[in-house]
Amino acid sequence: MNELLAVMTGLLAGTITGVIPGAGVLVAMIIATPMLMGFDILQLLLFYMSLASMVQFTGTIPAVYLGVPGETNSLPAVIEGTKFTKKGMAKLAIGISALGSVVGSIIAVALTFFLITILIDQITVFFSNTLKFYLYLIIILFCLTVYNKGNILINAFLCGIGFILSLPGESDIAQGFRYTFGIKDLEFGFPLITILIGMLIVPTIFSMLKYNIKVNTVDDRTNFKTAIAYFFRKCMPSSVRGGVVGYLCGFVPGVSTVLATNASYSIEKKLNKLNPGKLLVSSETANNSGQFSSMLPLLLIGIPITGSEVVLYSLLIDAGWSPFQFDTVELNAELIYKKIVPWFVFANFVGLCVAWPLAKKTLAILALPTHYMVAILAISMLILNSYLGYLDYRLVFYSLCLIVFGTVGYFLRKYESLPLIFMFILGNNIESVLYRQWLI
Repeated sequence: MNELLAVMTGLLAGTITGVIPGAGVLVAMIIATPMLMGFDILQLLLFYMSLASMVQFTGTIPAVYLGVPGETNSLPAVIEGTKFTKKGMAKLAIGISALGSVVGSIIAVALTFFLITILIDQITVFFSNTLKFYLYLIIILFCLTVYNKGNILINAFLCGIGFILSLPGESDIAQGFRYTFGIKDLEFGFPLITILIGMLIVPTIFSMLKYNIKVNTVDDRTNFKTAIAYFFRKCMPSSVRGGVVGYLCGFVPGVSTVLATNASYSIEKKLNKLNPGKLLVSSETANNSGQFSSMLPLLLIGIPITGSEVVLYSLLIDAGWSPFQFDTVELNAELIYKKIVPWFVFANFVGLCVAWPLAKKTLAILALPTHYMVAILAISMLILNSYLGYLDYRLVFYSLCLIVFGTVGYFLRKYESLPLIFMFILGNNIESVLYRQWLI
């Protein structure tokens, strides 16, 4: 029953998140933090998986109808989906995208069953601190070279700030508290939620204000049977291609699903440049298969490779999860087989059932002025920060941090702040791994 509750809650959150322009899985994880604090490890994993899966479905709705990305991976859907909308065939685009997402989930599960034995063998062979050391070097390398158009200086600056912010409080390699400067509140470190709100939500709020949403009222009488026929007759090979490409791209740290959708879209464009249906389906299938494969490093060995997974990682640690369980990799794989995979498939079929009838009804919500949604989000973040500060007995400190990080987030809104977030959350672990490797 607890598993079903976590899945259904994640599906509901994903449904709402996907249709809000500019939002995404990362924003949803931040907003849901108070509720997730009461979840156990399995519930957290199922919530995240359901949320991320559903966003792939509902994020297509504003992309197709409005030409606005519902989540960060919807840009190919914006380009190709609006071509359907102009012809009065938006529901066809929604239908084939949803079917492609389901195919993506099936491909991801099949490839995982095929590859996971090899992955386990390789991981258990390198059961040592050395593996963690090289994995973190890869994470740092991607933080330096992938974000902010590959500007290494800016990314290095953000990584440095994130690492410095992770230092105050307790450490695995030092006795007692450090770098608190006599401030008792710093013994517990800087609060994660205020940094997330300041560095991620504040820029999101300002980006939402840029959207000029115009609801398209073109009449569309396409039925789902037509969408199924269109998909299997014209789009199936493109869907399979996108699923495989997306799955492989999902393992790339930092850019997993973004790379998955754009890589499959680029490949398909070379093969079927003048067919928007195939281009749309390929990218949407890749989106979902990449979403699943991006979770495997976290599920198997405790290494988060996306921004939203970093937030999940922090919640899992608070729930008592022990990362780097290299001696229990086979047990982790069994968890994927018996718990994650069945619910993942279930979540995708629910997404298929929801995306189609929800599409046109969503337009009434999106027709509301953008500043209303922005105001609701801003007020929600103030309440969330105050509530968590009250629970942590550091309300004043949380409030001051929100002002500081909110101001910093505003001035850095033109930059991607994920390198800072990665290093802040993983800083202590990276430091301890590097220190042990140096001793070795």
